Amino acid sequence: MKNLQIKILVYYLLPVFIAGSMSCQKLNESPESISTPSNFYRTVSQCEAAYAGSMNALWSTWSGYQNQIGLPDGQGEGASLDFGVGSFNELWNWHYKAISNVNGVLKAIKAGSLNGNPEDAIANVTAQGRFLRAFNYFTLVRLYGKIPYITEDTPDPVTTPLTPDSRLEIADVYNLIIADLQFAAEHLGDYDGGVPGRPNKWTAKGMLAKVYITMATAPLNKTEYYVKARDLADDVIVNGPYVLLDKFEDVFKTSNNRNMEIMFAFYNSPDAPYMPGNTWAPSEMDGWSSGAVKITWATDIYPEQPRKHNYLLLDFTSDIYDPSAPIINWSESADGVPYIGKYNMPNLTYEQQVGGGDANIEIKILRFADILLLYAEAANMANGGPTQLAVDRLNLIIDRANEGTGTEARATIGMSAEAFDKKVIDERSFELCFENDRYFDVLRKRLLEEVNLPDNAQGYDENDYLLPIPALDARALGQNPGYE
Repeated sequence: MKNLQIKILVYYLLPVFIAGSMSCQKLNESPESISTPSNFYRTVSQCEAAYAGSMNALWSTWSGYQNQIGLPDGQGEGASLDFGVGSFNELWNWHYKAISNVNGVLKAIKAGSLNGNPEDAIANVTAQGRFLRAFNYFTLVRLYGKIPYITEDTPDPVTTPLTPDSRLEIADVYNLIIADLQFAAEHLGDYDGGVPGRPNKWTAKGMLAKVYITMATAPLNKTEYYVKARDLADDVIVNGPYVLLDKFEDVFKTSNNRNMEIMFAFYNSPDAPYMPGNTWAPSEMDGWSSGAVKITWATDIYPEQPRKHNYLLLDFTSDIYDPSAPIINWSESADGVPYIGKYNMPNLTYEQQVGGGDANIEIKILRFADILLLYAEAANMANGGPTQLAVDRLNLIIDRANEGTGTEARATIGMSAEAFDKKVIDERSFELCFENDRYFDVLRKRLLEEVNLPDNAQGYDENDYLLPIPALDARALGQNPGYE
């Protein structure tokens, strides 16, 4: 059994422990040493510490998003559309746990716990919580459809149990997400390099643009939101502090983790362990074979270019511990599959790669490259065809990927709206692979069966576009179609 270590996610790059509380029906005393929501969240730093704890529900060693989730996005080897009632239940549990932690802070703030602090500081820390809540609900609504939107004002579900009527219509959930993100964009501060883990107004705007473009596509298909997505993405691109790095090779290097292409990510404190570097590596690299890539996608779909050989691990040493060992192709390897390159050497150091030690891999949540691609998609669809700026911004990604020698064709102004849209979605799959993004594009563009052909689409039906609600919660809320 592996020796598990306790680690604390650092949302603000400070190691913190979150105080908990317990209650007893006959206990009348209130010792001052006991921390509860009513007496703990009295400073901004205490609130921010609790937000760190909320993110810890999503990101912990051997758990959460440090592992590849294995959703059937057409890129990971071995994924399946043969869903059962227990499939991916952990995603529901992680995100609602995180939301519960955030709501506890927001409830205390609303009750006056921060009274006496400057109003702008109270608004800022409230905005941080609402941003995190929106991020969690944005994930949940895309995965599960109609869901309860529990806030700091929702009656305690223990004393007031949820019912099927607690599940809001998808459009209503999105309206609440928008309200949270608009508040965040208005009240969060500008980028602060001293606390790169803290969301800022540009992070909120980028996330909101992503919400808008999702609403413009399936299942809502509210195409008027393409304009909103385009304009907000343009604001981030033109006025925000983030940039596309000159070289894709620099984006995922652990030595360059907090670079200016990264808008939001899972960050750790220096003393908290990450997943070991050999988790996603092939056998020849002392790997645990957890990062296998679907062969047909890697070989037949991903274009030949330098980026491909950095984001994917196609050729690698035949013995990581022998410096003179020959380089072999994945087809000659013991496992017989390619692997994820973003989370292996050369993006890791040798010491991070081998021996099961801390790899310092920080999984990205939102990147500037995503915003450029989002703009290109939204501008094309809003205009009924590609604009020159949409073409230019898409080609920034393609040109960087090709590095002058790649074979991927550039976008052109003469492309039809449909062809350009496909070009953008394909480019998103190449650039953002293995960053927990592709599956959501597959859902909103209705590509689930297509990307899982020819070998992983068994059992597919339209119900697979929603995941099953965990059985215990489904007893109260009802179950998604196809899982009863």
